[in-house]
Amino acid sequence: MQYYLRHYFNPDFDYLHLKPGGEDDASDVYSLGYVQNAICGQVLAELVPLDQVTEKRDPRFILDQPTFPMGANTCTAPSNPNFLLSTINGYVFYLDGNITVKNLLNVRKDVSFETGNIFFVGNMAIHGSVRAGFSVQGNNVRILGMLEGGVARSRRDMMIDGGARGGAGGHGKIDAGGKLLTQFLERVEARTRGNMVIKKNCLHCIVYAGSNLVVQEKLYGGVINAYGSVYVGEQIGNRAAISTRIYLGYAPHLIRQLEKIDQIIANQSQSITHLTAIAGHLPPDATEASRKLHSLRVQRQQLVLRREYLWNTLYLDEKFVQNCRLICPGTIFPGVEISIGRAFLTVEDQHCGVFFHMKGDDIVMEPWKAPKNTDTTL
Repeated sequence: MQYYLRHYFNPDFDYLHLKPGGEDDASDVYSLGYVQNAICGQVLAELVPLDQVTEKRDPRFILDQPTFPMGANTCTAPSNPNFLLSTINGYVFYLDGNITVKNLLNVRKDVSFETGNIFFVGNMAIHGSVRAGFSVQGNNVRILGMLEGGVARSRRDMMIDGGARGGAGGHGKIDAGGKLLTQFLERVEARTRGNMVIKKNCLHCIVYAGSNLVVQEKLYGGVINAYGSVYVGEQIGNRAAISTRIYLGYAPHLIRQLEKIDQIIANQSQSITHLTAIAGHLPPDATEASRKLHSLRVQRQQLVLRREYLWNTLYLDEKFVQNCRLICPGTIFPGVEISIGRAFLTVEDQHCGVFFHMKGDDIVMEPWKAPKNTDTTL
């Protein structure tokens, strides 16, 4: 009795010869399908009696014995030995004639028009840079080059060896579900759920650190949000008094939600003002304009309630702000704005070797003396 090996992935997939994809045969040069993802427990192939096969048969996959070409990280289903499953999250391909799944994806070039955007369910190492307009996403992600105006997301930790630059438009974005370690950040938006460590400078960035932030050299320009403490080794702010704002003590992901809600409420208010002039005197169901006006008012009220709830959630953590510190062994320049919880302070003079913390309801500044064996990587 002969069997047919039915595949649930493309056995002839070749990442070196990719074609644009998209819905309705539309050409999408950013979606080339660089990798065939497989999640743990996914069916990769099936053994079917040859006389039950209805699709076109490929002679290469007609077998005399009901045996899978089983490679690493695959197994037969415990409940049905005719199914071959993946045992990990990774990418599936043929290796030496066997169906194989690997967890680590090595991209040995830049992420660009040659690769398209890359979405991967396992760990990813990019042996190049992520170019402007392109994005990558993986579990743990390491970029050995730079992030140059692109987008990088990781479900866990991320490392960017060459640093990240957003360019004049500031289009670079980083979103790490765990920790972030990078050489430098310049004109990017960076978000982490855990610690963020920047080996050199953080310039003109919007930062949301879910735990602590360490900048080994200079920090100036932009807005810094950190739930815990911030350590900057050499310089905060600069002589030109470029706007540098540092907020400590509130969960950054809640701050981001509040910012988005505020923007939506502002946009809705403009639309409501316009529609009120047109249909404000009509019953809610009289015309299309009056129905839209009523719907927007309801939506805005719901967002206002959501905003109040988030603010109340923030205030529940106010005891935590007593542990927050802004530490600067180097120089902090006038004009730097510091907020810890609901307390606010603008630095008026240049200082060296100081740290800021809460004392009662106020932010106070004290001389900084590094304890022995200080680990500034947090």
